[in-house]
Amino acid sequence: MKKMYGIIVGIVIAVFMNIAIFSAPSMAETIKWRMVTTWPSYSAINQEPVRLAKSIYELSGGRLQITVYAAGELVPAQEVFDTVSRGAAEMGSDYAGYWAGKNSAFDLLGSYPMTLSQYDVINWYIHGGGREMYNYMYGKYNMIYFIDGISPAASCIRSRMPIRSLADLKGKRIRLTGKAASYVLQKAGAIPVSIAPAEIAQQLAAGTIDGAAYNTPSIDWSIGLGEVTKYNIGPAWNQPSSTGGIMINKDAWSALPPDLKKIIEVAISENNLVMTSLAEWDSVEHINKFKAKGTQVFTFSANDLRQIEQWVWEYIIEEAKKNPDYNKVVTSMFQYLKDFSVARNYEGPFGQGRNPMTLPNLPDLK
Repeated sequence: MKKMYGIIVGIVIAVFMNIAIFSAPSMAETIKWRMVTTWPSYSAINQEPVRLAKSIYELSGGRLQITVYAAGELVPAQEVFDTVSRGAAEMGSDYAGYWAGKNSAFDLLGSYPMTLSQYDVINWYIHGGGREMYNYMYGKYNMIYFIDGISPAASCIRSRMPIRSLADLKGKRIRLTGKAASYVLQKAGAIPVSIAPAEIAQQLAAGTIDGAAYNTPSIDWSIGLGEVTKYNIGPAWNQPSSTGGIMINKDAWSALPPDLKKIIEVAISENNLVMTSLAEWDSVEHINKFKAKGTQVFTFSANDLRQIEQWVWEYIIEEAKKNPDYNKVVTSMFQYLKDFSVARNYEGPFGQGRNPMTLPNLPDLK
């Protein structure tokens, strides 16, 4: 009887030990985070952080609950960076180029004229030193960073009147983002205008601006540009790709247990794969939607693109002289482009992206 009692006690202890081991995550305290975004709730881009929050919740068994706030719901889009930097929200979804006013090197990390294609960004980020560049820049402001979706070449300029060439930009008020792209517009005689995404369609309808460059056809459509423009000129010299990402406050990140950190990393990687491919796939449907609306499409000539590339390189050299951070990031980007050109040439017409017609004369480019 004693022996049987000992066996029963041993079994009970073993069962409770297993319960403790395997149910520890579900019994752990629920962590609640807030994610603020730079995207209006109706923008197609906002599905990216919403999907990510759902994936993290499911993978963590509900231990990490992230509430997503679209632009304006908790803070305005322009305050997202500072909100996450100081820890008032633990996460943010952004486009790095919006923060170029803080440091011009951020201009390189969202999108950059005449440079990295959609999958160039992935190659550079994972293998070519890009991840270190993002974390170097965001790290200066108490954040870590993950890319979370790269859209392909954008639509370039959608306008109320026909723009058929670089010369036709003269005198036009054009909304876009990026200091280098603005420099190109100024060289062409246009007037660059900075407007938040939520206001673009309204200002086009009012005639306050003549045209706007925002993103891909699906994203342009989601903010109403199909209703307020009739013309489109490309290809997207200004935005050969656009990178969205997730900023996380360093203190909040450090406080997480290792398994939740890994869950976030895995969830972001999966989200990046799905959203990057979706951004390209959605273009098929929405190019046809713009066509059905009667949008006329024009193309910059090879000479126009060559001139644009030279203007971009001019801007790069001048900014690299002024800002060591800018020089550090842009050199890393062009080192990747130069090194990868061997593979791109080998792949021929079956590769992706483009080799620049020339390279800027950066002092640290090897």
